[in-house]
Amino acid sequence: MNAEPLRAVVERVRLVPDRHRVLDQDTSTARRIYGIGAPVLSELLDLGFPHRSSGRERYFDELDLANVSLALRLPSPRYLAMRRWPQIFRAVVDERPVRYEVEVSAECGSAVPGHRCDFRLPAEVLALGADRDTSDRFTLRREVGATGRTGEAPQELRRLFAEASEFRFHILPLALYGDLSFLAETSLANCELAGRYLVQRAAEDGWEARRSFGLLLSSPYSLPHFWPEIRLDGVWTAFDPYMIISLERWEVLAPFEVSTAQVLNSAVFRVAEDWIDLVQDAGSPARVSLLTRRKPLAGGAVSAAGHAEGRPHE
Repeated sequence: MNAEPLRAVVERVRLVPDRHRVLDQDTSTARRIYGIGAPVLSELLDLGFPHRSSGRERYFDELDLANVSLALRLPSPRYLAMRRWPQIFRAVVDERPVRYEVEVSAECGSAVPGHRCDFRLPAEVLALGADRDTSDRFTLRREVGATGRTGEAPQELRRLFAEASEFRFHILPLALYGDLSFLAETSLANCELAGRYLVQRAAEDGWEARRSFGLLLSSPYSLPHFWPEIRLDGVWTAFDPYMIISLERWEVLAPFEVSTAQVLNSAVFRVAEDWIDLVQDAGSPARVSLLTRRKPLAGGAVSAAGHAEGRPHE
């Protein structure tokens, strides 16, 4: 796969202001977790990659390392997981119904002495039709390609969605998730920021639009995600043009394999407009695993486990 030039990667990383950096990741972490070896790291430093020095050790920001790894197609956990994301879009396009089962399991991780976990599901999660299996586990089920609105967006929306091709995907610090001025200045966006832009632009053009947070279905594990929705013929309709564009750029989805105008209602579980913790433990966010099984209705299944805690850096 083609990787971006290192100079371009460093220039993009440096568009994020230094005040948002936490320089606490050492060189061994850069190598082990993000696949950034010594020769590449040395060249990055020569090009001005953000870091701090302490003795003979250098320290880096976690998100900067993640963005480098993603841009260079290095075998980091994020990139390896991302290679599976296109399967849900293909399932919608192929119109071959596939059942996804998301088993959401809460973990009792409080360090408070004598704490007894009391897991509760927010009303928004209960409204999804969650099947409560045990006190700490529930399951969401969806047949992809068999529910929600099918088809593609009208031509006017396609022209609006094309504006997302001007942005570059970047894993952002939480403080910049909703900062449309940062997007205007840098053309960098994660999924939430791009979604906010598209919702705002749709509203300006007279469409009824809303932001959405929930789960993008994927095996081996689903992921917390943000996307825009437009009301068409009285039905809230999910689209994800920015994700599709980004997957094409990462070369894990072929160009034109999935239209940026594709309706994706059956590929997502919408929870709310903004982030909501899927499970709470005595009023505090609970860490959850998102074990997801993909079962073609003709038979067969794949399963594995993943974790989500707090807001993700999409």
